[in-house]
This record gives sequence, C-alpha cells and structure tokens, in this order.
Amino acid sequence: MSRVSENSSVSAINYAVGKTKGKLEDLQLKGSTLKRVSRPSDDPIGNVSLLAIRSQNIDGDQYLRNLNFAQTQLSYTENVLEEMTDLLNKAKELAIGQASSFYAPEIRQGVAKEINQIRQQVLSLSNKRMGNRYIFAGQKVLSRPFDIQGTYSGDTNKINIEIQKDVYVPININGKELFYGTAKKPLEKSDLDLKQIQLDAPPEISVMRQPASTGPEDVPVSIFDELRALENAMLTDNPQVIQGLLERIDTSVDRVVALRTQIGALTNTISNAETNIEKTRLLNEAHKSKIEDADVAELFTDLQKEQNVLKASYKASSNLMNTNLMDFLR
Repeated sequence: MSRVSENSSVSAINYAVGKTKGKLEDLQLKGSTLKRVSRPSDDPIGNVSLLAIRSQNIDGDQYLRNLNFAQTQLSYTENVLEEMTDLLNKAKELAIGQASSFYAPEIRQGVAKEINQIRQQVLSLSNKRMGNRYIFAGQKVLSRPFDIQGTYSGDTNKINIEIQKDVYVPININGKELFYGTAKKPLEKSDLDLKQIQLDAPPEISVMRQPASTGPEDVPVSIFDELRALENAMLTDNPQVIQGLLERIDTSVDRVVALRTQIGALTNTISNAETNIEKTRLLNEAHKSKIEDADVAELFTDLQKEQNVLKASYKASSNLMNTNLMDFLR
C-alpha cells in the first residue's frame, strides 16, 4: 500500500483552493462589471466582433463631429443667402418703381443712394466669415475673397466633408458661382464707365468697373455689376437701362434661390446621415450587449456555488492538515 506524503497533500490542497479562488475571483470581477467578456481570452470570437463594433462607434463619433461642422457651415451660409435675397428683392422693387418716366431725376438721385447702400451691404455679405474662415472663398478660406471693387480672388474648389464611409458632401459655395452669372449680351460700357456717368453724380457715390468680357456667348456678369449699372442708371435718369436690368436682377435672384435650395438638399442629406449613424449606434449597442453582458441570474448562481465550494475546500483542508502521528498509528 502506497503512502501519501504530506507534501503531496499540501500541493493538492493548494491546487484545489487556488483553482476555486481563481474561479471565484473571476465571477466577482464579472459581478462587479456585469460583463461576461472582460478579457480577449473570455470569448476570442466575440472579442473580434466587439473590437469591430468599437471601431465603428469611434468612426461614428468622428462622422457626427463632421456633420455638426457641416450643419453649422450650411446654416450660416443659408442665413447669408437669405439676407442677400432680401437685398436683391429690395433693389428689384426700387428698379420697378423707377423703370417708368414718371419720377423726376432728383428722386432717382435719392434712390441711387439707396442702391449704393444695397451694393455695399452685398459686398459685406460676400466677405462673411464663420470664425476666421471666409465662407465664399472656395478653399482659400483664410484669404479675403472680394476686394472693395468686387473682384473675386478666391478659387472655385469645393470643401468636401466625409459624413459616412466614403460618402462626401460639399459644404461651401464659392463666390464665383454665387455672385457671377453669364449673359449673351454684356452690360454697356456707358452703364459702367465712371468717367462718362459720374459727372453729375454725388461725390460720395463710387462706381466700379466691370471685368473684361470673355465674348458675346459667355459674358461674366456679377451682381456688383448689375447693382452698379442700376445705380448709374438712376444717376443718369435713364429708365430704359433700368428696365433692361430688371431681367438680369431676376436672374441673379433665381441663382441665389437655386443655391439656397441646394443648401436645403445638403442639409437634408446631413440630417439623414446623422439619423443613420444614431440608428447604427443603437444596433451596435444591442449586438454588443448580447456578446459582452453577463446573465445576472446565472452569474450570481455560479458565484454562490463557488463560494460554497471554497468553504468546503477550506473545511476539508482543515481536517486533513490537523492530523498527527497518532492518527496514522491508529
């Protein structure tokens, strides 16, 4: 009959107690966090899914920040375009009122001052900034896009923001597409030449020159040119020119309204993207919960069971270790 040594008994007791304590410690950790998976070894396959979900959530957080910036930029731009539409409509109303020969030249002189103020306000809107970024400068956001003559120095590039995986939306309108249109017939030089029309004009009113035309089929005409020509027509008491400018101003108003519609469509796209990200986040959280969260009832049942096992191990160990030589001689 083989004899079991004391060292073997002690090693067996230590192993059994240590194994039980390890299980109990693991269950206590899961009970404190209510998480079934706290280490990759707890569920290697599930951990791969958890890492993918966490990565997707991190991407979603950045997309939401991008969406917030894009929404702010578009809202600010839309407000500027709304103010600009009001100014152009006001100029159109004044032009309609002065398009007949009913009013005296002195009245048109006064209206010309109001047109001049409208032009200055439009010029101020063209250099609007959001923070330190010019919103109508294309990608040259740190450079003033329009000088005091209304000459555009920005570019025509778009600023694209990623709002979903590989989905980009433009968030800016450049000054070229907003303030410049094309016409087959250029404005007459006599309507824009300072030397010819400012002889009788009040000294406080300045007139800007039109950029050189590119040809009869593609003539760039800016809103500043149109307002300047309207102002000059008021100063020179020329209702025929005023009548001819009404259609051009209408075209400019339509262009601004079309751009406002475009911004509205982009805003809807951004709102939909934000809703989709939130829905994806909720689905990810539900999936993550199924993989990661512990079954509370099962967890505390196992915890109670392991505590009982540990108590039994301690009691058995105590009985085994309290033997002496006389116990073996019996």
